[in-house]
Amino acid sequence: MTHTFAGGCRLALLFSLMGWLSASAAFGSALHVDTTAQQYAVESHVDYILDEGWDLQSFRAREGQLSFSRSSTGALTFGYVNAAYWMRLRLHNDDQLDHRWLLELSGLSRAVDRIEAYIPDRFGVYQRHLSGDTVPFHQRTIRHHSVLFRVELPAEQTRTVYLKVTTNGTLQLPMTLWSMDAYLESEHHDTLMEGMFYGILVIMLFYNGFIYWSVKDHSYLYYVCYLVCVLGFSLSIKGVGYEYLWPDYPLWNNKSNLIFATVGIWFVLLFAQSFLKTAEYTPHIHTAIRVLLYTGASCTISLVGLSHYHAAAILAVQCSASIIVVIVAASLSLKRGFTAARYYLLAWLSVLVSILLWILNSANVLTSYWAGAYLYQIGITLQVLLFSFALADRINLMRSEREAALKLQLDHSRKLVSMSEMFERFVPKQFLNKIARSGIENIELGRADVAEVSILFADVRGFTAMSEALQPQELLNFLNAYLERIDKVIHDHDGFIDKFIGDGVMALFENEQSQVGALNAVNAAIRMQKAVELYNEHRANCGYPPIRIGIGVNTGEVVYGTVGSHDRMDSTVLGDNVNVAARLQDLTKLLRARVVISDHTLDMVGKGHGLIVREVGDVRVRGRREPVHIFEVLNADSEQDKAAKLHTLSDYRLAYDNYRNGRYKEAERLWLDCLDINPTDTVVQYLIEQCRTKMG
Repeated sequence: MTHTFAGGCRLALLFSLMGWLSASAAFGSALHVDTTAQQYAVESHVDYILDEGWDLQSFRAREGQLSFSRSSTGALTFGYVNAAYWMRLRLHNDDQLDHRWLLELSGLSRAVDRIEAYIPDRFGVYQRHLSGDTVPFHQRTIRHHSVLFRVELPAEQTRTVYLKVTTNGTLQLPMTLWSMDAYLESEHHDTLMEGMFYGILVIMLFYNGFIYWSVKDHSYLYYVCYLVCVLGFSLSIKGVGYEYLWPDYPLWNNKSNLIFATVGIWFVLLFAQSFLKTAEYTPHIHTAIRVLLYTGASCTISLVGLSHYHAAAILAVQCSASIIVVIVAASLSLKRGFTAARYYLLAWLSVLVSILLWILNSANVLTSYWAGAYLYQIGITLQVLLFSFALADRINLMRSEREAALKLQLDHSRKLVSMSEMFERFVPKQFLNKIARSGIENIELGRADVAEVSILFADVRGFTAMSEALQPQELLNFLNAYLERIDKVIHDHDGFIDKFIGDGVMALFENEQSQVGALNAVNAAIRMQKAVELYNEHRANCGYPPIRIGIGVNTGEVVYGTVGSHDRMDSTVLGDNVNVAARLQDLTKLLRARVVISDHTLDMVGKGHGLIVREVGDVRVRGRREPVHIFEVLNADSEQDKAAKLHTLSDYRLAYDNYRNGRYKEAERLWLDCLDINPTDTVVQYLIEQCRTKMG
């Protein structure tokens, strides 16, 4: 019996020890705290398990039978979830005195839907405390935008804290146990940093609002609206809005960050459209932005019915797509020479990195509390400052353009000081040398002088549509800037402008040696196209679309003279060769060529001057019986177009030989081969049509 009793006692002791070890394993190790440390990061001591519908009593009843988990990284990050978790934290007070601590759930914990904390009081009785962005603010035990719970730890005792966390969205739970003094010091620092962030946003909001009020540029209005959304999103995600602005509206609080973010993206897209002028410079990107605007409006409406989990997923896709599109738009604008896009692009690149890291952090791909708490603020601050630089840069460009226009007008005013100088501006001195040899006061009506000259006509393509889109003053500024540039080129080549015909120009090149005059006219036409290319770079910097011009050149005899009446007369040149030059310029519209010259001009120029031409053939011009044999001047093309045409030049000339000799089928085949290599060759397209017309 004695042995039996002793054996039974040993067996009972063994079972008791196993039960104690099992309970210890189930509870995990406790975090030992004392006053030597002012704060503890407690995530690595938290056990968690997915909730199965338990209340506190049923959960504690089966606690010893549950399999808890602990974070292997020491961070409680779960990504986007639609679930509830039970958290358990055991704390042991190593001091011989009672202490009161604060348990803070910081960072993105403020965006969790509902947190129920069960914390024993000093007598060990569990008390229920509430927090979360769907819980009415007045129900919080500690009414603060941070998630805070008081924890009483009696001397040399262990207490277990339970948290039931329910959310429909990203779940991150950075937990810190603070002494009261340490928390007050830390909160002072955090409040200062957040105050600086909000202060920057408010200052930028009022600053850009004032600029919009002054200049009435819609870019500033969209930017101000975007800043309002950024401010609202920040106040919502940080819990400050819930504490101070809408404490009695938990439903709005739960949705507000998503609504502010979605509407903010909408204004970002509108801002990109206006600032980068996507409709003019990047029409495909403009279409993509319009699609994103429609989808963004749909996202905003759908937020009412969708869960936070699904709405956040859709918002992440919309945000990523929008950022990519505006970065592409800014890159293309910068490539086209719109310098104000440089700060815009830098702003989005900085915020792109921060937002993508923030999204990855929210989705638990990256596990960093710091990223969730501060990366967004850093990225937005950089973006706000760089956006302001971009807008200021745009104002400088506008001011520079206005100053250039004013300077041009002032220069013209100074040149029109005296009557004689004014007359010379209207009647070129080359004309006066022929029709007013004895002085301008002795000009006779009908006075004529015959000479062989080269005539150049130039015209701006699409000028009618451009004039409808511009204000009168803008149109005048454009014409003056354009004509000033080409007038200089013409004078540099010993020519002079006879007439300004709206946007068109008629220029004459005369020399004692007709070959020199013809060569000057052709070289001037080439240099005018190059000058327009440089002018288009300037227009792109100022936010205007490029222009194109077509030029026709013919050489032959003309009549200088005066026409009109004794009360009103004008100087002019007359003759068939003038009409031919004008018609050649018209043909550049049909051929979509830059410079076209007649065979007589080419014969006059001769060989050995570096001129590269393609024979286009006989073309009938309006008002003339005999056809004109014309050539396209390749030197006037852009380097890219010129290289492409030179690549097919041998086949082109072989095709033209077939065409001249009536072998239209063979000519068509060869020109089709040229078109395969250079699909944009419009002259080849025209000649193919001529072949097909002749073949019937």
